[in-house]
Amino acid sequence: MKKILYLLLITIIASSCSYTVYDMNRGPLKIAQKPTYQVEYMTDIPAGTTATITYINKGNVKYIEQKYTGKFDKTIELPSGQNIKFTVDVKLPKTTPASKLATFIKVDGEIVSEQIQTGKNVKYRFEFKLP
Repeated sequence: MKKILYLLLITIIASSCSYTVYDMNRGPLKIAQKPTYQVEYMTDIPAGTTATITYINKGNVKYIEQKYTGKFDKTIELPSGQNIKFTVDVKLPKTTPASKLATFIKVDGEIVSEQIQTGKNVKYRFEFKLP
């Protein structure tokens, strides 16, 4: 009976390994202050799947793109002091080689976040504040 319980426990732990979360809040960016910034959100959704993408636009307006496929590349001019949040939720298909989610955020052409994730259920969360 103990062996069955141990096997069940190992199975549960192993099955949860396909869940990938990247969640970071950097706070205020340490870059030169100016009135506006060009913020670029980019992600590449693998073929055969869809993603839910959420991003902040001017005036802290939250936009949600559901069932998005392909490349997402959005550049927005945002004022100084604005909070930024970008999220991507996707279930990656099981392929060989493994599917991956590549996500980038740039401010005035400089990369602020660059992540490549694999797994089954991938969640990307990144927040920061413009100076």
